Amino acid sequence: MDARSLLRAKKAEAKIVHPYASYTAAGSLRCSICSVPVKQWDAHLLTKQHRVSAAREKAEKEKMERAKRPRQETTAEGSSKRQRIHPEVEEDEGQPSQLPSGFFSAKNKPADTDDVIKLEASPVDVAAPPAKTGDTELDDFLASLEETTPAPTTSAPTSIASKRRLASYKAVDDEIVGQAVYQAAPVMNAPATKEQDVKMEEEPEETEAERRERLAREEREEIMARLEEEERAQEDADLRVMALKQRMEMIKKRKEAREGTKSKDKSAITNGI
Repeated sequence: MDARSLLRAKKAEAKIVHPYASYTAAGSLRCSICSVPVKQWDAHLLTKQHRVSAAREKAEKEKMERAKRPRQETTAEGSSKRQRIHPEVEEDEGQPSQLPSGFFSAKNKPADTDDVIKLEASPVDVAAPPAKTGDTELDDFLASLEETTPAPTTSAPTSIASKRRLASYKAVDDEIVGQAVYQAAPVMNAPATKEQDVKMEEEPEETEAERRERLAREEREEIMARLEEEERAQEDADLRVMALKQRMEMIKKRKEAREGTKSKDKSAITNGI
C-alpha cells in the first residue's frame, strides 16, 4: 500500500472521543483547552503544554466548586438563625411584664425617678391664643406666629418590657450584620489556590529517552503533514485538469454545432438557387 491509501485509511477511522477533543468545520482535530490543531492525539496528550493546560483547567474547576460550597452553607445557617431568633422576639412581645404588682408604688420608687413622675403627673401647658388688639394686621401677624410655633411634645418613659424588646431587636440586627460579614469570608481562599497552581506548573525536566522519543514523534508528525499536503495539492491539480477537459469538450461541441448550422444554411441557399 502506498502513502495515499494509508492516509485514506487513517481518515476513514472513527473520530477521537475525548472531553478536550473537538473538530472544526473542515474536519480537522483540535484541542479545546490548548487551542491548537492536533495531528496525533495520543502524542499531544503526552506533551507538556497539554498537561499544564489540563492541570490549570482542573484547578479552576475545584476553585469554583469551593467558592460555591461555603455560600450555600452560610445561606442555610442564616435562614436557621432567623428561624430561631424571630420566635423568641414574638414571645417577648406577647408575654406580660414579670414585675410584681405595686412595684411602682411610692415605697418602691427610686430616688432618681421622682422628677420623671412629676412631669407625667403635671398637665402640659397649652399656649393660649393671643388677645385681640383691635388692629387687624397685628392680630393676623400674632396668629401666624402662634401657628408656626411647634407644639410641645411629651414622651412617656419606656417600660422594662419595651426596653427588652428593643434589646432583642438590636441583637437580631447585630447577628444579621455579622452573618453578612461571614458570607464574604470564602474570598480569603484565593491565595492558596494560586500557590497550588504554581506547584502544578512546576514539572521535572524530561530525560534523554523522553527527549529522543519526542523528537522522533515530532519528525513522524512532520512527515505525515507533508504527505497530507502533497496529497491535497495532487487532488487540487486533478480537479483543475478535469475542469479544463470539461471546458474544452464544451467549446468543441459549441464549435461543431456552429459549423453544422452554417453548412445547413449554405445547402439551403444552394438549393434555393
